Amino acid sequence: MIFFTNSQITLGPMVLNTSLLYILIGIGVGSILVTILTKKDKVIRKISFDIITNFFLIVILTWKLLPVILAPGDIIANPISILYASGGVVGISLGTGFGVVYLGLKIFLYGKNKIEIVRTVIIFFAVAGIISLSLFFVSGVVRNGDGGVSREGERSVARTVDNMAPDFELMDIEGKIISLRDYRGKWVVLNFWATWCPPCKAELPTLNRFYEGMDKDKVVLLGINATGTEKANRSDLRSYVATFVIDEGIDFPVLLDFCDGTQPCVSTVYGAGNLPTTVVISPEGVITKVKTGVVDSFWLRSVVAGD
Repeated sequence: MIFFTNSQITLGPMVLNTSLLYILIGIGVGSILVTILTKKDKVIRKISFDIITNFFLIVILTWKLLPVILAPGDIIANPISILYASGGVVGISLGTGFGVVYLGLKIFLYGKNKIEIVRTVIIFFAVAGIISLSLFFVSGVVRNGDGGVSREGERSVARTVDNMAPDFELMDIEGKIISLRDYRGKWVVLNFWATWCPPCKAELPTLNRFYEGMDKDKVVLLGINATGTEKANRSDLRSYVATFVIDEGIDFPVLLDFCDGTQPCVSTVYGAGNLPTTVVISPEGVITKVKTGVVDSFWLRSVVAGD
């Protein structure tokens, strides 16, 4: 089963971020070209690759550690979340800024062979950038041409951004029936998760923080438990999930996605085969974002225009 969204490629159980994939391809091509150009000068090659490697280490470390600085409470509440947390676009931007400063200082302070090193580094970033941007452009043209998604039948129609969100009715952990159409006129964030899913647990503090700070007159956050995948007897599923919700201190509403065979699971309809998956729906009922994997507070705030 293969799904394509604006930001991810899902290949069975594996999820690839398309942005990261394009950047890695660009880096790979740039590295190959630099290796060829510096074939006769191993010293220049080594120094250049050391500088380039350190640049990317600075970017990655800033991106990964920014949540520790800005939201230490989330990390303290659930230390394992550091494995999945990231600084989002803000983290990448800051990391890139720090990396550029490092490049400037390193090259400025380096005396011998400065011109050759500068030329090699510029060639690498130019080639890597051109390749990455070209892939972004081509993929954008393809998405615009086919609707932005490859889907298996109509069950995964919601994987397509700009489609209307399929309506559903699900029971919450207290036994109340909740319908998506009840929230028309508000931004709706659907978070598909399960109790056995480590990344799902890792993002709970972030989701709780988002829920506590959002304008509840404009935004709704619904956790949709993939109940059919839980390891409990069907008769005990509601109490099983409810106990988990209480123990984990989940504040936002949690709905139970039971599948009895008469109709597809809501998670199937929304293409949430990999957990966690978060879907953002506009006040008009249109899918605006689909993200597979752990969300961060920057992403949540940026995709909900009403917050």
